Amino acid sequence: MSKAIIVLEDGTSFEGKTFGAEGEKAGEIVFNTQILGYQEILTDPAYRKQIVVMGYPHIGNYGINDRCFESDSTHASALIVKEYSKIYSNWQAKGPLDEFMKKHGVIGIEGIDTRALTIHIRDHGEMRAIVSARDFNRDTLMEKARKHPKPDFMAEIQTPKTEKITKSKTIIINLGVNKSTLAKYPEAMVFPCDVSAKTILDSDPEQVIISSGPGDPRELADLVGEIKKLVGKVKLYGIQNGGCILAQALGCSVYRMKVGHHGMNIPVVDPATGSGEISVQNHSYGIEKVPAGVEVVHINLNDKTIEKIKSKDGKSVASLYFPIDERSKLPKNYKLV
Repeated sequence: MSKAIIVLEDGTSFEGKTFGAEGEKAGEIVFNTQILGYQEILTDPAYRKQIVVMGYPHIGNYGINDRCFESDSTHASALIVKEYSKIYSNWQAKGPLDEFMKKHGVIGIEGIDTRALTIHIRDHGEMRAIVSARDFNRDTLMEKARKHPKPDFMAEIQTPKTEKITKSKTIIINLGVNKSTLAKYPEAMVFPCDVSAKTILDSDPEQVIISSGPGDPRELADLVGEIKKLVGKVKLYGIQNGGCILAQALGCSVYRMKVGHHGMNIPVVDPATGSGEISVQNHSYGIEKVPAGVEVVHINLNDKTIEKIKSKDGKSVASLYFPIDERSKLPKNYKLV
């Protein structure tokens, strides 16, 4: 364990100590409010090259197991925690979080006032940052963070080769699909994000899933154009970033949120009835300017942003969240404040 520092592009900095891998990595910094799930966060492609601040203060106490991987590798660059648990206890655990992060090159910093850091991000917005265990000059680190280039995520996301695909009535367009989604559709054909509408229609699917993933969904204009050709012809379901792609194809606008939604147990409600669900979320882009012919299904109960839309014919549904349990309903007479 050695000294470490995190510096945001606005010059804000915090010092702590390392666990996991050492070195230096830059990326977009976000905070996550959930109590557990650090293994899923580290391995979900949607967190690719992000620096994740965990709001819950005690991380690592149930170790790493074989069941909670969202992909076959890690994607997050760094994990920032208040206190790393050196002792872990769980009947499924195969080893400690520290060793897992060392093996996969994920830098960890503990001893940080994560509440203060979370509040700063909430007030000033998500931004680039850098973590380092070798350079402690705040000015040079701030410049490195500011100059950190935007990665080409789509070029980095691996997709199963199409020749191995078995014909199915469900197609998944891979923007960085995780194992939770694949588990729900085990027989699905998986295509890369540059798939054409013709290829999809020639496959004669009953439904097309546009997966979650990293990056800016506004940059995938070609895919949006292909999805437009599918609207009304096949059932479409977009998840998180995939929901933003579908929203654009339906004529909505997508914008970068000041602070995204990253966490679980987040309530979403129908603005007309108050009926809703408890959700898991990880998105930094929102939907706005909903045109005629598209209906808002759910909004976020905390900040009133749009979370789910559907076309009037019901064939296209774009959701910025994963429902935890569709039976989890708020009272029908619940009034939005």
